[in-house]
Amino acid sequence: MYFKGIEAGKVPYFPHADTIIYSISTAICFQAAVMEVQTLRPSYWKFLLRLTKGRFAVMNRKALDVFGTGASKHFQDFVPRLDPRYTVVKPELPIEFS
Repeated sequence: MYFKGIEAGKVPYFPHADTIIYSISTAICFQAAVMEVQTLRPSYWKFLLRLTKGRFAVMNRKALDVFGTGASKHFQDFVPRLDPRYTVVKPELPIEFS
């Protein structure tokens, strides 16, 4: 659409504008994947899981619930294994140190 707007003379040309537009779009999708997973299509969620080797599924979304997004809505059973040396709150699961 941006390039069609340039051709029509309605939008000015900016160097690297396509890269900036793509970056902003990707940032919005990643924000949705972290904060509001329930708003993503299931196929896109599966794509992101494959792309990140499952890292999106093991995020501590309970910490994000304070922002009112319901980030942990689909991850109620997930409890992160936190190292008590680096946390303020005691972890819910015991940690074994080797």
